[in-house]
Amino acid sequence: MEYIINKTVSTPLRKLILHYVLIRGTAYPQQITENLKVSKGIPSQFLRLCTALNLSKRDRNGHKVLYSLTTKGIAILKRVCPEIFDLSFSGLFESLSKKKFRTKYYPVNRIGFEIKKLTDEFGGISFKFYDEDGKEISTVFKSKTGTWWCVACQSSDCRHINYLKKYYDNQK
Repeated sequence: MEYIINKTVSTPLRKLILHYVLIRGTAYPQQITENLKVSKGIPSQFLRLCTALNLSKRDRNGHKVLYSLTTKGIAILKRVCPEIFDLSFSGLFESLSKKKFRTKYYPVNRIGFEIKKLTDEFGGISFKFYDEDGKEISTVFKSKTGTWWCVACQSSDCRHINYLKKYYDNQK
């Protein structure tokens, strides 16, 4: 099974789509198309394949289809292609052959998130995730004692917190 998943996710564009969905938590195919400047059918077709392989979950929100990664899918992807979870993932595309993959077709600077760090007077830290339009995606709090809490996921252990732990540890 992992061989099939490895072959499915082996292209740089597909890894970039999964990286985008991982960072955002949930994403519409149209969102991915606009931010990564790819053809309309590529994200939806690939994410449907990921749903069939039980890597992602597909939910409907009216007429739109919303995709997110499953916990089982995240565990499999960590084994098969851990570079998706790496903060320096955009460096992968810069090192590729320019003839085959031009960086203008993979604009990793438009993945679309920004993290702002705010410290309160009690010693706690708030991390706010913003998308490319400046809209707030999520807020994660870290108390002075080291307890984490994500407002969007209503959890103390989610993909936003795991991403921030790596991000926060690399900043020190």
